[in-house]
Amino acid sequence: MPAEPILLTRRLTTVLLADIVGYSRMMSRDEDGAHARIARYAREFIQPTVARYRGRLLRSLGDGLLIEFGSAIDAVHCALDIQRGLRERQADEPERFQLRIGINTGDVLADDRDIYGNSINITARLESLSTPGTVYVSQSVYDQTRSHPGLFFADKGKFSVKNIEYSIHAYQVADAPIPASSLWFRVSSHRALLSVAAIAVVLAVSGIAWLPDRGPVTSLNPTRVAPANSIVVLPFRNLSGKSEEEYVADAITDDVTTDLSRLQQALVIASASALTYKSKPFDVRQIGRELGARFALEGSVKRVGPAVQVNAQLIDTQSGTHLWANRFIHEGTSLLALQEAITGRIAATLNVQLAQVQRRHEVGTFAADGNPLDERLRAMSTISGPNFNEMKSLEARRHIEAALEFNPDSAGLLAQLASLRINDVLNGWNNAGPADVDLAEEAANKALSLDASEPVAHYALGAVRRVRGDHNGALAFFDAAIQRNPNFARAHAQRANQLVFLHRPEQEVMASVRRAIMLSPNDPLRGTFDWIGGRALFVSEDWPNAIEWLRKAAEAQPNMWYMKAWLIAAYEMNNQDDKARELMPEFTGRFPSRTLQRIEDFYSDVTYRAIKQEARTNLISGLRRAGLQ
Repeated sequence: MPAEPILLTRRLTTVLLADIVGYSRMMSRDEDGAHARIARYAREFIQPTVARYRGRLLRSLGDGLLIEFGSAIDAVHCALDIQRGLRERQADEPERFQLRIGINTGDVLADDRDIYGNSINITARLESLSTPGTVYVSQSVYDQTRSHPGLFFADKGKFSVKNIEYSIHAYQVADAPIPASSLWFRVSSHRALLSVAAIAVVLAVSGIAWLPDRGPVTSLNPTRVAPANSIVVLPFRNLSGKSEEEYVADAITDDVTTDLSRLQQALVIASASALTYKSKPFDVRQIGRELGARFALEGSVKRVGPAVQVNAQLIDTQSGTHLWANRFIHEGTSLLALQEAITGRIAATLNVQLAQVQRRHEVGTFAADGNPLDERLRAMSTISGPNFNEMKSLEARRHIEAALEFNPDSAGLLAQLASLRINDVLNGWNNAGPADVDLAEEAANKALSLDASEPVAHYALGAVRRVRGDHNGALAFFDAAIQRNPNFARAHAQRANQLVFLHRPEQEVMASVRRAIMLSPNDPLRGTFDWIGGRALFVSEDWPNAIEWLRKAAEAQPNMWYMKAWLIAAYEMNNQDDKARELMPEFTGRFPSRTLQRIEDFYSDVTYRAIKQEARTNLISGLRRAGLQ
């Protein structure tokens, strides 16, 4: 007897699709443990939350779930409650799940058990566009919920997505104001960008599975919406067959990035972030999503005697299409000619104009070890590489000083020398003292007399002014560095730091911090970016958010005493004495010379006493309450 036909009807409904990030990776590391944790959160929190908002679980596939709501506002509030509740419940757990959520309202085909149709496809695309810990909604949901109190929206723009013939308009929704940022996102929440407390859950015990894993996207590398003229220069590969010549490829990567940063109306990811992909297999489309880059330049370098051959290709990261490829062979010429040949082609492809900058040609060729250009390449490779520390600073300085013996009028070399010297002073490295401040200032001023557009020289003078307590002067120099290179991530970070000294509003500080993170999300100094943001929030007495940022900073750069000190004090000021005291033995063990009196003296120095008195008092009080003597 034939089965009775299934009756399909049409109705208007709101659909929520949730997806766990990195599910396969977590299950492969600890299948039993991950399964148990996920099931517990599903049983104890997810299911009751969905029921409270009158949601109906429809089906599950892989590592995702689909829920239907009769009301768009119920779906939005349910999603926000899930994200917030998971953040709070996971705050103390070492590994946190992250969840992406998309919501759409539309017409569907329905039977007694399931729903079908294009509306669900749109929901899936919204979920894939969202970043971990956030909720993205469609235009239809936005129109129905935009006037409800307590909801805040950020326009993320229109997107062409797979299997949808027309563009979809996405909005981020949150239950707190989403701070405005610069070009990368129309509006962006630092909690969405940086939160490590966002978690994702699978209803495994109840038989609910999830959609297929898309691979890990951490809070350090959220999926980003790329502007049309954004680009990342991926680490050039060394094809010379000699590992000792790796520095040539690293330096060319850094130099081409620097030149591209001068392109008008272009956003260029810092080489410090790009170099984190060095010697790793990568998919340019995934990198484009992680770094927010519309284009990627990749290539290889092969050096044979005095000649260097560079193969370069420009790739559209959305489609993986190769837009152009070219080979450059230079012999007996400066690196500058090679840079200009590559960046000129990219400028034409991106339809932007290369800023006209007067720069002197460098002395020397690629001929042999020990020549000035070789020394400069070695220095730049050391500076732009990972794990930059006291010894690497000294090594880079020696290479630059050797190159300057042959070419004392190189603005770029003098600027880098100034930056290294003042950085040693700020970090207390290599026995640096007042004489190094004077030498840094002298080198930077000479660089600017040779090339007034040299951004690193302005950056170094900003740090010099800070050390001397001239905080308005420091800000002016950091602004000058950014004006000459709008993509100078570390200058944006130090500008934010300077704003703290000048008691400027938290919103202004955080805008510069977020800009630095956008331009160099994988920067080896990313912990510093987070710390600057965390200290700004500490100064404004926003203790929970200060803790969130400072914790990331301390985890990223555990050897920086001040990051841990401000975190401990923030825990105390937030009445989390147990957390503060838990960190204190590690602090005193790692930094035995950082006594309470020495820290108090440090922040009474001319460089740092401009920070608000209340903040310095809270720092010392918090450390004292935590047990520091």
